[in-house]
Amino acid sequence: MMKDILLTLKSHPEPTPRWAIESAVNIGRHLGAKVSGGMCIVGIPKVSNFLADRLVGANDAIAEENLKSRDNAQTLIDALQECAGADAGSDPMLIECGHIIDPRVLTEHARVFDLTIVPAYGHPETQSVVESLIFSSGRPVLLLPQEVGSQPFGSIVVAWDGSRGAARAVHDALPLLRSAAAVKVVSITGDKELPASASVDALLTHLANHGIKASAHAEEARREDAGSALVRFTHTSGGELLVMGAYGQSKLREFVLGGATRTILTSATVPVFLSH
Repeated sequence: MMKDILLTLKSHPEPTPRWAIESAVNIGRHLGAKVSGGMCIVGIPKVSNFLADRLVGANDAIAEENLKSRDNAQTLIDALQECAGADAGSDPMLIECGHIIDPRVLTEHARVFDLTIVPAYGHPETQSVVESLIFSSGRPVLLLPQEVGSQPFGSIVVAWDGSRGAARAVHDALPLLRSAAAVKVVSITGDKELPASASVDALLTHLANHGIKASAHAEEARREDAGSALVRFTHTSGGELLVMGAYGQSKLREFVLGGATRTILTSATVPVFLSH
């Protein structure tokens, strides 16, 4: 059961498009959950170089961009309230940021929501925000690269490899899986050797115990990584949502994403529900 959803909004350089707000509200109503907004307000600091300011008017340009960010923020707040109406959650969280979005504060807020939705519309900082939310919030994330209607996710694809991440994703997505008309569990072959725990039959039994009828499928990776194969299968099978575990590990103080996760975060063309 999901009761509260956090929708991440961006005010700069281009604001979150209205279709993303409308889609998030549709998802919230589908789940019986209220939708709250979380947004970084960009505040670019003034330049200290007098000559640069005098020659090109740097500080005037910076002030204009900061004003643009705040104006966009108010427009987004108004749009969320208009779309959600009585289904709006708590007051929007406005986080003062520097010249780039700092996802850490947003991630801390996400820990007290059942789900965080991140619209993907080409904003340059989407991947860093999604990574922080997935691996540090302790909550599932829905990456939303396209509009969804008032009856979203009637057909759902579940990526299954028997791993901890996949199990976590299935558990977190149960409210969506219960309401879907079709659930397809797919295992990708030819990418890596799957463990014995990757039994799809056992997962189908588990889902059936939750009142979810699912079908089993196998999809071969055709000289591609598992992420690309999953997106392809989701498209060809008519899936409207892909549910999968997210993988990553820290090496030499640099966070390294798993191959399938990296592919999904950089090139997803269907909505993706991710848990870690």
